[in-house]
Amino acid sequence: MAPDTGHTHEVEDDMISKLNDDVLLSILENVNLATSMRASVLSKRWRCLPWLLTQLSIDIKDFLHEPYADPKLDDHIDKAMSSLTEAVRIMLAPTHRKSIITRLCILFFVTSGYSSKIGHLVNEAIENEMVKDVELASGLEMMPGDISDEDMVKHADSVNSFFGNYSNIYCCLTSLSLYNASFAESDLHNILANMCTQLHYLYLYHCDTGYDSLFKINAPNSKLNVLEFSYCSFDRVDLICLPKLKQLICGFWLSRYLPLTLGDVPCLKEVEIYAATTHHEPFKLSELLCGTTCIDSLTLDFYGRKIWLQPEQGQLRSAFRNLRELRLHDIFVGFGLMWTTALLEAAPSIEILKVEVYDHRCEDEEKKKQIYGERTNAPWQVSDTAHPQHPSLKELQLFGFNATEQHMAFIGAIMERASNLQIVLLKEQYCDYCNAISTTFGECGFPKNEGEQELVVDNIRNRFSFRAQIIFSGHKLCSD
Repeated sequence: MAPDTGHTHEVEDDMISKLNDDVLLSILENVNLATSMRASVLSKRWRCLPWLLTQLSIDIKDFLHEPYADPKLDDHIDKAMSSLTEAVRIMLAPTHRKSIITRLCILFFVTSGYSSKIGHLVNEAIENEMVKDVELASGLEMMPGDISDEDMVKHADSVNSFFGNYSNIYCCLTSLSLYNASFAESDLHNILANMCTQLHYLYLYHCDTGYDSLFKINAPNSKLNVLEFSYCSFDRVDLICLPKLKQLICGFWLSRYLPLTLGDVPCLKEVEIYAATTHHEPFKLSELLCGTTCIDSLTLDFYGRKIWLQPEQGQLRSAFRNLRELRLHDIFVGFGLMWTTALLEAAPSIEILKVEVYDHRCEDEEKKKQIYGERTNAPWQVSDTAHPQHPSLKELQLFGFNATEQHMAFIGAIMERASNLQIVLLKEQYCDYCNAISTTFGECGFPKNEGEQELVVDNIRNRFSFRAQIIFSGHKLCSD
């Protein structure tokens, strides 16, 4: 990019600067604000572009020094909030702003003294019709135990005060993410049901209304589409009425029992449940999903721990009748997979089954015992002779595939049940932290080359009658 030297002779533009404004703005919308501002000073062509952005994201992380997992350890937090506030002021200044902001996203600390200045600037911009939709996030992810109860209460009080002072903001708020906050139940319910009526997305991380408390959400006028909570210590959350809710994500619950009951959620289509600790009591999916009939996507993630589902089949048929995709993540490698076929029997319309095997080889045995405790497989009883048919099933995905008899038999069992199966995707699984992968083919690991893959295909073709296409980590081998 050619710099603006201030000379009178013309400086030839670079190729990027010759693009039209729409393309350049599309580029800037995919980088952070600091990068956009740096680009604006390099050339006259780019100078006014940041103020033409219709989608604007201002993130506290861009002003913090890493590591910022615990803000109390960063002695520049006040300076970071000061810089963020100045960025908000500059970007919302009426004298600079060239277009309406259709989506304003601000990630900051509402507990900071600068939050009132930010609130005033955004509130005024909304009043002047410069901003339409607002997305807010307050705080950063910190593991439970890394923040005091007093700080969580302080954060919740600051959130209540912020919304109480800036009515324009909560009337335009479409997305809200809160980290590490302990509310009074009436305050949190008031925010969700009465104040933020335009809210479409809500994320609660390590939030509660008191430890092991019951929280009821009854919001018949709510527009909430997505509700996600993680590491929350509610004893139970009752979703009494959320008429527009489409996606529910329950991540890493801390209570002994799954802290959810579903009431009037007629639009619920996607459910995701993630485990966190070893002490969870098994529960019945049918009891959780009782009354739901529109669910088409279900994800259960076991994180290499025990299978925390009670055996059932027929009870799930009502909730599973429209299920199109079932994803079972991180099943411990030492467990069998045949039990998963019992879930298929309750899902006549299922089209995609994805199974991920958990094999974290970088952990030593002592660490595994501390983290996972005693791991137990699902106690489902699956008949060796009865093979209910699943003609709707088109694709089987097996991540963490090993060429063991256990996995081969599982693939065969699915093929025998799914006469219209078209694709079997077999993929090796990497550890997110150490990049550890499965063992070699000689040790019944993932087949690495075309010859090893051909052996697997031949084995499947010789043993089972159906001819689905076999794909290894993106490389196709047909079983025809």
